[in-house]
Amino acid sequence: MSRADDSQKRRREILAAALHCFHAHGYEKTTLADIRDRAGASIGSIYHHFGGKEQIFAALYLDAIAKAQSFNLRALRRARTLEQAVHGLVRSYLQWVNTHRELAGFVLTMRRAEFMQDAEEDLERINRKFRKELDDWLAQYDDGRLAGIAPDILFALLIGPSEEFARRWLRGKTTTALRRAANSLAEAAWLSLSGLGGRGR
Repeated sequence: MSRADDSQKRRREILAAALHCFHAHGYEKTTLADIRDRAGASIGSIYHHFGGKEQIFAALYLDAIAKAQSFNLRALRRARTLEQAVHGLVRSYLQWVNTHRELAGFVLTMRRAEFMQDAEEDLERINRKFRKELDDWLAQYDDGRLAGIAPDILFALLIGPSEEFARRWLRGKTTTALRRAANSLAEAAWLSLSGLGGRGR
C-alpha cells in the first residue's frame, strides 16, 4: 500500500470512529481521546488529517452528503421517464437512510452550522455537482412538466417530505414501515410535482 493509500485509509478510520462516538455519546460528550481510542490512531494523526473535533465533524458531514448524493444519482441514471426518476430518487434516498442509519442520523439530526462555515465552499461544490447532473437528466428526459418549477421548490417537494419522515423514523417516532413509507412518499412527490406543472413560478 502506498503512503497516499495508507493516509486515506487512516482518514476513513478516523471518520468512522468519530461517527460511532458522535452517535453513541453525542457531539458535546465525545472527546478526541474517544475518537483516538476507537480509531486506534494517535492524537497527532488526528490533528494531521483534520485539525480538531470541529473539523472532523465538518469532514464527516461533507462525506455523508457526497455518499448520499452518489447513491441517489445511481437511481437517477437508471430512470428513463420523469415518473421513474421521481419514484427512484425518493425510494433511493430512504434506502440510503435505512442502509446507513448512523450516517443518516448524523446528517439529519446533528448538523451544526457553526462548524460548517469553513466547509461551505466544499459543500457548495458537492451540491453544485449533484444539481448539474440532475439538471442534465431533466434536460434530456423532462417532457416540460417541470419547466415552471423553481429548482429550490422542486427539490423541496422531491426530497423534503422524505427527509422529515426519515428524521422521525431514525428517532423511533413513526409507526409506518420504511418500505411502505417510501412507496407512499414517492407517489406523493410524483403527484405534487406533476400536478404543479408549469404553475411553480
